Amino acid sequence: MLPKLLIDFFITFSFSLLIGIEQRRHFTAKGTNNFGTDRTFTFIGILGFILALLPSPFYMISGLIAITFFLGIFYFSKLKAGQGYGFTSEVLALLIFCMPVIVMQQPRWLAILLYVLLLLLAEMKGYFETFSKKLDKDDFFTLSKFIIMLGVILPVLPKQNISTWLPVSPYKIWLAIVVISGISYTSYLLKKYIFPKAGLLLTGILGGLYSSTATTFIIARKSNEQLASPNQYAGAILSATAMMYLRLFVLIIIFNLSLAMLVLPYFLSLFIISLFTAWWIYKKKNDTAAAGEHIISIHSNPLEFKIAILFAVLYLVFTALTQLTLQYFGATGLTILSFLVGFTDIDPFLLNLFQGTHNVSMALIAIATLQAMFSNNVLKMIYGILLSKNKVRKNVIIGFTVIIAASIAAIAAMYIIIKP
Repeated sequence: MLPKLLIDFFITFSFSLLIGIEQRRHFTAKGTNNFGTDRTFTFIGILGFILALLPSPFYMISGLIAITFFLGIFYFSKLKAGQGYGFTSEVLALLIFCMPVIVMQQPRWLAILLYVLLLLLAEMKGYFETFSKKLDKDDFFTLSKFIIMLGVILPVLPKQNISTWLPVSPYKIWLAIVVISGISYTSYLLKKYIFPKAGLLLTGILGGLYSSTATTFIIARKSNEQLASPNQYAGAILSATAMMYLRLFVLIIIFNLSLAMLVLPYFLSLFIISLFTAWWIYKKKNDTAAAGEHIISIHSNPLEFKIAILFAVLYLVFTALTQLTLQYFGATGLTILSFLVGFTDIDPFLLNLFQGTHNVSMALIAIATLQAMFSNNVLKMIYGILLSKNKVRKNVIIGFTVIIAASIAAIAAMYIIIKP
């Protein structure tokens, strides 16, 4: 096995040279000069490695001061010559000089990770410039709100239950809000920056990550504009329902891994069947020619404060309602409640169950989850029928009939196999 010192030197040498080569490519493409490229960065990395070997930190500190002094002279000369105010290469050279200390004293994976990040950040200037042009001030406000929700409010909330008849803590309520908001925020970012001109099918998929019910409502209404073929609207609606299974399964993994293992085969089957049905409807031949793809905006801001408050209120209502139902009607009451909840917003109810707020068996939670999704699919089919026109309505009925039939089969299988 090679000595550790030799491996550390190889890592320092290789990445210093690689970053220097990147700098040469960058400045050659721009047609400008720099204080140094491949050899210079390699020499700086080797110098840092040699000084890091010496027993006293005095040598490393002295070398850092000397390198900083010479880079400062070069930078002011560049300013005097009118070559711009860019300071990236100079800072990168200082980092390359300091990196051998990390290589020698910290875990090897951390050193390699830092080197790779330096290389990527040095290379991605053009991507950052393009991306920054797409941003507006609202995006920074939205990101700031999410950081405050996650990093400021959540840690300070008490973890004790509110009361015996309301067995949920403020921490769990806000955690549910943060997780739901995080998934919605991810969907929002994907739609705005990665797929800004997404077609109907992709719009349905991304909207399903946000809310399959809201997506169904919006696309069904938009279908009356007839800017795309009927099967494309219906396929987009069905794809949103397919993503509901994926979104809820992610939530189950986050809050209850044991439950996730229990429901995995049922969720996977329903997800595949729904996605296949959506694709089949979307690609089905039409009697009329398609008018092209229609771009639909599903949501604008996933982190509105009033939505968070509404979710918190619904979470508390469903917590109290579930507790009272279990207290007076037991498992039968929860079964009936799960069917009824599907005609409202199922997320607060299901997250309440996923977090283990109530003394309920895994099997009963699993069945209640499938039943709530079943009735929610019925609600979305009703939306599709009432809000769309004949040809879209026909495809919606066909697609949801397949999905609902699969849901009934999954519920029946769960009753037989796991016996709640």
